[in-house]
Amino acid sequence: MIALVDAFFTGDESQQQPARRAVIDELGPESFFDTATVYGNFEMMNRIAEGTGIGIAPQEIERHAAMVEALRLTEVMKSQQT
Repeated sequence: MIALVDAFFTGDESQQQPARRAVIDELGPESFFDTATVYGNFEMMNRIAEGTGIGIAPQEIERHAAMVEALRLTEVMKSQQT
């Protein structure tokens, strides 16, 4: 699943089909469909929340602090403000 999500996020079409096939081979087509549905619903809910301006709870910020640091998102936000 990680390889599949990475392939879609990076837009690397050459990796999408092999990653999709690997997930189907491992989980079966029904589970692949269920997994893709959950992922799509999660993305939709996040986009709606972001579009309405729903804030991020302080505990969520703390929980994701290591990921924010690893991705250097704070630096990106600061550079966009200037």
